[in-house]
Amino acid sequence: MAALDYLSRTDSGTLYGKPGLDLLLIETGLCRAVISLQGAQVLEFTAEGRAPLLWLSPSAQFEPGTAVRGGVPLCLPWFGENRRDPSKPKHGLVRNQLWELAGTDELADGTLVLDFRFVHPGDALFAASFECVLKVSLGKSLGFDLSLSNTAAEAAEYSWALHSYFAVDNVAEVEVEGLDGVEYLDKTRGFARDCLEGLQTFPTEVDRVFEQAPARQTIRTPNPITADSENCHTVITWNPGAELAATLADIGADYRGFVCVEHGNAFADSWQLQPGESASARLTLSR
Repeated sequence: MAALDYLSRTDSGTLYGKPGLDLLLIETGLCRAVISLQGAQVLEFTAEGRAPLLWLSPSAQFEPGTAVRGGVPLCLPWFGENRRDPSKPKHGLVRNQLWELAGTDELADGTLVLDFRFVHPGDALFAASFECVLKVSLGKSLGFDLSLSNTAAEAAEYSWALHSYFAVDNVAEVEVEGLDGVEYLDKTRGFARDCLEGLQTFPTEVDRVFEQAPARQTIRTPNPITADSENCHTVITWNPGAELAATLADIGADYRGFVCVEHGNAFADSWQLQPGESASARLTLSR
């Protein structure tokens, strides 16, 4: 069966009652997924016979140029605040731009691979031109293969993360293993440096950047979630907690239903790419 038989084009009005964004709906024998062409952002993913992997905010907005809260947005070419100019948008520019669906492929095991492409010409937001390809694999697990090329005439620094929002029953009961003994920067304490001992938990607001983190983490829930990465040296753990969530219109009391364990290369792990140089990374998520 051709890959396109599994894929249909729809929109946020049809699926969520909130018109504004063009979406792709993927339904195969292995999984169901929804992807927004804005940001090449996976909004939903559920493997056959498994609990939903991702959290999408019930209050999410689907407006062109506005970030959608939930799923797996790609933050690039900078993660978090732009450290050179904090007035620029948080988390870069690609998550709010339309991407091109450049190709589809069906693997022998039934996994569907979608190739998304984004070309940045260089502008006032980010001077260097670049090209980004994100391959999204939809099967028994959710996979991302990121390839980034600096097409500018000068060297440039790129920081990025796949900002995964995972669906959980209660964030206060979640534990993350795979970060024991790793140093982190704590944003809730002015990026003070500390070291995690044992499991990462979320009793209140947590916003930590782990540099040179291990390649594998497991989120302990009744339906455990596993993240395996290649060349993703930064892991960010985040949940706003009740106080901060109350100030965020697209989260509010729903903060209990998700945990973010994000993977990429940011801060000290950022990519320094020379003219014409490329770098790549891979992330596989499953439960």
